[in-house]
Amino acid sequence: MPAAAADLSALRRRLRALERGGAMTERSAVPLGDPVLDRALPWGGLARVGVHQLEGLAGEASVSGFAAGLGARCAGPEGRLLWLRLRRDRQEAGLPYGPGLARYGITADRLILAEAESAAALLWALEEALRCGALSVALAEGVAPDLTASRRLQLAAEASGVTALMVSHGAAPVRSAVLTRWRVAAASSPSGVHRPRWQVELLRCRGGRPGSWMLEWENAALGFSVVPALAGRALAQAV
Repeated sequence: MPAAAADLSALRRRLRALERGGAMTERSAVPLGDPVLDRALPWGGLARVGVHQLEGLAGEASVSGFAAGLGARCAGPEGRLLWLRLRRDRQEAGLPYGPGLARYGITADRLILAEAESAAALLWALEEALRCGALSVALAEGVAPDLTASRRLQLAAEASGVTALMVSHGAAPVRSAVLTRWRVAAASSPSGVHRPRWQVELLRCRGGRPGSWMLEWENAALGFSVVPALAGRALAQAV
């Protein structure tokens, strides 16, 4: 059996084992940490049940950090998070950095890492994961599904209550059925990697309106805060 098929078969067995341990049923919105941001979303936070697309620039890893923060918020202090990636990305960027993920509240005992050989295999694994109610979050990096595929993912998420976060790097936008679509870029932070910042645009939001914010990760609260416009502008000018 090819290595990729063996890896995905092992993932399927693990997901089924998790399901036997019980499924999560909570279907509320997830507060992101700042009331300004939560009020901008029609659910009062990020919709827990559904598919969300995060778009970053080619060659820039900041969107992965933002995705980790969203994943941590959606998983909460006890939920399990599956992180799916393309195998070729490990050769270029390595594995997700454990201490960095811990800063977002993602500990090794709640994280499952899996790799796929192709985008098609990654989408298959993501759909399988979204049918596993014992997971809290399924995060797939390196994928931007079309309308048909995203509808299938949305239906799977609605059936299980699992949150789907899809991350793409420099991919051309495609028409899809995702609940929200975000564009994420790195922003200067006075604390560097210890309190990262992002310039975030909400490009599409079902039932809501687009918006733009500079966000900062709060380590103590394990959540996002909106950086006041004047503070962000002053830092940008100083840099």
